[in-house]
Amino acid sequence: MERSLFACLNLGLIFGAAYFGMKWYLRTNPDVSQVNGSRMLSSSVRGWFFSNLDPFDELFIRWEITPTVITLAQLVGSVLCAVAYASGLIYTGGFLVLASGTLDILDGRLARRTRGGTKSGAFLDSVVDRYSEFIMFAGLLIFFEEGWPVWAILLCLLGGIMVSYTRARAEGLGQDCRVGFLQRPERFVILGFGSIFSSALNHICGSDDALLKAVILILAVFTNLTAVQRILYVYGALERGGGDA
Repeated sequence: MERSLFACLNLGLIFGAAYFGMKWYLRTNPDVSQVNGSRMLSSSVRGWFFSNLDPFDELFIRWEITPTVITLAQLVGSVLCAVAYASGLIYTGGFLVLASGTLDILDGRLARRTRGGTKSGAFLDSVVDRYSEFIMFAGLLIFFEEGWPVWAILLCLLGGIMVSYTRARAEGLGQDCRVGFLQRPERFVILGFGSIFSSALNHICGSDDALLKAVILILAVFTNLTAVQRILYVYGALERGGGDA
């Protein structure tokens, strides 16, 4: 009973903080014309989230923390996330997913604000992104051990690799590729909050990780659909442009 009550209060705090924070942000009439939105995360939502990161930017700049340090911290966070998932700490794992995704955003913001971005830093960031995503899902593989969720997780990994690869390969051929249902930020949001809410539902109604399984299935399907969407988009664009590989 106490755990169910705590879970309900926790969900209420999360939804309440998001609702009132977003409401206050919109009252300021923010300029989000330069913020890239998506079907899931609109420009307003992303702008609100980015505005909450401003104090961290200032703190890191004051402490002279480099983007590379933030990138490596993201990798450490992913390892901790995998350990949490493998240990059955789904609630903690969800928060660590969101923290890792936030660090991924912060290193880029810090590089732009300090003009400390380098090609080597960008390369390291991309490599760490791939390792981080694999490590987190590896933790879920250990947690589920068997059954259809294992295959769904493997499809998530395949889709994530292909989504990243198609963009990298397209940009190497001079073609922009930012389309897709589920890009990296959306995947972090779905997995992170899906884990948190799944853990809460386990305490409220004993759902036996039903929501987490559903989230993994959704990611498996739509991540691969995103990869296919990008493949078709880039192939069509290169065909129309007469590009040669």
